[in-house]
Amino acid sequence: MIKIVSGFSYPAGSTLALVNLCNQLNDRGHGCVFFGPDRWHLDKCKSAGTADFKPEKGDVIIVHNIQLFSSADLYRIHDQIEKLRKKTGRISLKEMILKRIPGSRKHAGIKLILSCQGNALFPIRRLNHALFDKIHYVHESQIHYHKVKHDHFICPNFDNPLIASRQKPDKVAGVIGSIRKENRTDLSVEKALQDGMNTVILYGYLFDPVYYYDAIEPLTRKYPGRIKFAGFVDNRQKVYDSISDVYNTVSKSWSPVKRECNLTHTRFHGPDAYREEESMTNDQIFAVWKKELGI
Repeated sequence: MIKIVSGFSYPAGSTLALVNLCNQLNDRGHGCVFFGPDRWHLDKCKSAGTADFKPEKGDVIIVHNIQLFSSADLYRIHDQIEKLRKKTGRISLKEMILKRIPGSRKHAGIKLILSCQGNALFPIRRLNHALFDKIHYVHESQIHYHKVKHDHFICPNFDNPLIASRQKPDKVAGVIGSIRKENRTDLSVEKALQDGMNTVILYGYLFDPVYYYDAIEPLTRKYPGRIKFAGFVDNRQKVYDSISDVYNTVSKSWSPVKRECNLTHTRFHGPDAYREEESMTNDQIFAVWKKELGI
């Protein structure tokens, strides 16, 4: 059985990527379950909560955003996630020791893959890499960022099935992504309005309410009636049909938003706007996963 287990499953880009991976594997005849601690993913794919996660011999397990320091941690995933959510960012002496222990993998009969979907929010240097057979990166730039010497492979996330929008509104911008200071949502909103957009719609999970009220709520007073909050909408076609432009402030080479803009004929404004990147079809992406998972 292929099992995907993540430290969060609230509505965010990484969660959607793992949902798509799970669905692609199942649709192509390979049994897969996505385990997450939140409830949003439960009706999006074959899924369960992390309390139900149990490693078994013969499993291929894809781990995302969970701190693992010893093979025993694999058998108490739910507790590890709860611990991570309560942490203040400091690493304990025990963890510092464990992550430096040269690793013999004790999870006999289990193949373990670490999927790295992001950068600063979850630095994988803190983990015991010897536990994992390979690390999955979404983009080559992540290798240079994390500086981890370990067997790895690079494979982008599956694309959502999107088509060119039949009719676009005029001067309606979207800011797509979790609302948090790391994404500089406020700067994207202000740039869109300064460019003459009539309306800006925020399409993203409200991850940091304090940031929203400190940085974005003042903009709603500065530009009354022109900023709207839609939250996370998993129907990506509906999102792009409702906007003419997308604004982004943070460079992220592996973000699907630029690719989705190209597919839907939505104008993209951001630091990666003119970067040329190679694209892969979902069949090509699946071929990489099939090889790396040994299925």
